[in-house]
Amino acid sequence: GMEGSHAVVSLGLVDRDTHKKFLVEATPDLPRQLRQLRNCLSTDSGDAPDGILLTHAHIGHYTGLVYLGKEAMDAHEIRVFAMPRMRNFLENNGPWDQLVTRNNIVLEPIENERTFVLSPNLRASPFLVPHRDEYSETVGFMIYGPHKTALFIPDIDKWERWSRRLETLLDSVD
Repeated sequence: GMEGSHAVVSLGLVDRDTHKKFLVEATPDLPRQLRQLRNCLSTDSGDAPDGILLTHAHIGHYTGLVYLGKEAMDAHEIRVFAMPRMRNFLENNGPWDQLVTRNNIVLEPIENERTFVLSPNLRASPFLVPHRDEYSETVGFMIYGPHKTALFIPDIDKWERWSRRLETLLDSVD
């Protein structure tokens, strides 16, 4: 943990060649996590991430977006990768819609099992996982680097409800 206090889980991704940095999840601990992410790079690229990948619309997973708004960082066009219902949720509910209209964030559409490019060395592919989907889908991400792959899965209700076997998925990543 961090000096005895536990941060909400997120994952930082860094492309060292292009000095680009990304975060999976926008948690309530976003400012601290962005500082940690910045410290992973040799050059000072500032705190603003080059993109944020969202898994779903439950409190601990997207509310950190508030730190990108006018009263805080007042970020400019941070790319936020989100599934259709998640994008719809952000566009149609306050205060999140203000982030969109003020161009603090730009919503980037992603689709189930369609790989998208984050940077020259990083790609990701979302996949649906069973969870309480009141406001949005829930996805995990396969993350592809130049030499290794990673798997990020947020909350999941019942592994048995899932059409995929976790063991098989884990065997396919580093």
